[in-house]
Amino acid sequence: MKILAVDDDDTILDLLSEALALSGHDRMARARSAHEALGVIAATTTPFDCLLLDIQMPGMDGIALCREVRSLQGYSHTPILMLTAMSQRDYIERAFMAGATDYVTKPFDLLELSTRIGMAHRLIEERHRVEDGLTTIERLKRELRTLPALSLSDPLDLGKVPRTIAYLSFENYILSLTRAKLFTSNVMAVKIVDVERIHAENRPAEFLAHLRLVAQALAEATEGEGSVLSYRGNGTFLCVSHNRSRLTPQDIETHINDSILVGQGVSVMVGDRTSLGALTRFGSLQSINKAAASVERRIETVGSAPTLPRSLPQRSLARYRGEQERSAYEGLLRQVLSEDLARLRGELNAGAGRGSSQRPEPSRRQAP
Repeated sequence: MKILAVDDDDTILDLLSEALALSGHDRMARARSAHEALGVIAATTTPFDCLLLDIQMPGMDGIALCREVRSLQGYSHTPILMLTAMSQRDYIERAFMAGATDYVTKPFDLLELSTRIGMAHRLIEERHRVEDGLTTIERLKRELRTLPALSLSDPLDLGKVPRTIAYLSFENYILSLTRAKLFTSNVMAVKIVDVERIHAENRPAEFLAHLRLVAQALAEATEGEGSVLSYRGNGTFLCVSHNRSRLTPQDIETHINDSILVGQGVSVMVGDRTSLGALTRFGSLQSINKAAASVERRIETVGSAPTLPRSLPQRSLARYRGEQERSAYEGLLRQVLSEDLARLRGELNAGAGRGSSQRPEPSRRQAP
């Protein structure tokens, strides 16, 4: 594996060279600054398979270098590991948003580093295998040529959706937050209702467009929460938030369905927020599973319960984000829902005796 290590400390570069050699990776190039690294990348005829970047360097820092590398041809999916002493959440989040694949803090354990690089190596091998298989498919169908081989369970790459990263990077991001002792963060899952039918009835490109639409809606609904998003597969999205939110999962669900996805033929359900305050890496990953299980239980519960006719006007909850008191918002929401339910009861009473074709079409979502 061809590796480029970038660090302004020669001692770290020597240590990395020895550690990589012991792991069987003896093709390590080095650079002492971001500008030198870009020169090395430009001069090489074969792209590097993996990059190891320090963050704090003179001139351009490692995060800016990561973003610059991602814009280069042939490096959009190259594994990039950040090796840094910076463990603050701001650095971790900026690094993953810039395109980092993993984040390892100094002083790092050589066994752990070897394991992380081994994971990057397996990712490269899998990517090469997929690329080799795609050489037999027409170039003019770039997007369609990969999607037919992907199942519903695949964690698809949704492209440039705000604050959205690939699922492998998302798991590494969660692990990095745990190491940084950010126990105030939480994760919640959002799932497309009846996703199996939507997947079966739509062409691959159309299904991907539905996923991107939901991701855009989730990004808008959680704006201001310091959230990081990812698509896990099976119609499930995950959202990690760091700032205290004045919106409950049900508020977010209403906002997405009634203000953004209305008329699109897609609706979602949102599970409970799950704390990431685990003491172990296994515990932090279990939090993701708990969040996903929460939304699955809610879909099963609502799906087995009778649905009531409902017609809610389209309202954006975004205007409530600026309110300082949560109780004021809750009172307003109760008043609005009470008025809607009263109006709905009046319409149902007035329509009693008329045919079922005149009744409001039931919603797939349970009334609050």
